[in-house]
Amino acid sequence: MYEPAYNSEIGAVTWFIMIAVYLYFGYAQYKIAQKTGHSSPWWSFIPILNVVQWVQMANKPMWWFLFCLVPIVNVIVMAILWMEIAKAVNKPPFWGILMLLPFIGFIAIGVLGFSGSGPSPQRVSPTPQPDKYPEKVS
Repeated sequence: MYEPAYNSEIGAVTWFIMIAVYLYFGYAQYKIAQKTGHSSPWWSFIPILNVVQWVQMANKPMWWFLFCLVPIVNVIVMAILWMEIAKAVNKPPFWGILMLLPFIGFIAIGVLGFSGSGPSPQRVSPTPQPDKYPEKVS
């Protein structure tokens, strides 16, 4: 008599796709956090902490997190944060802008997370290298 408006298989496929997209974005952000030297890359998989992680990876003060909670303002703040994150992994800032575009954000976060470039030089602490040819002491 009464039939549901959707099929249960469609609901299951939708949930599977949503979980797959969540894991993809989380893992890509995890790789970005590793590249930028973030202390806790696993925050990428926790909903509110991942936004805190964006602020930290962009080297902005923590009060920027509050801007992320304000409608309309958050779009501008997210663009700035992702531009700074793109710079942190040695990519041009336009990759951060692309993160805001539907469907193109899938490609942009993949490029930021899985490309071969490492962290920018200002984020890496220099490690002393031993001399190849030590001076002779007489």
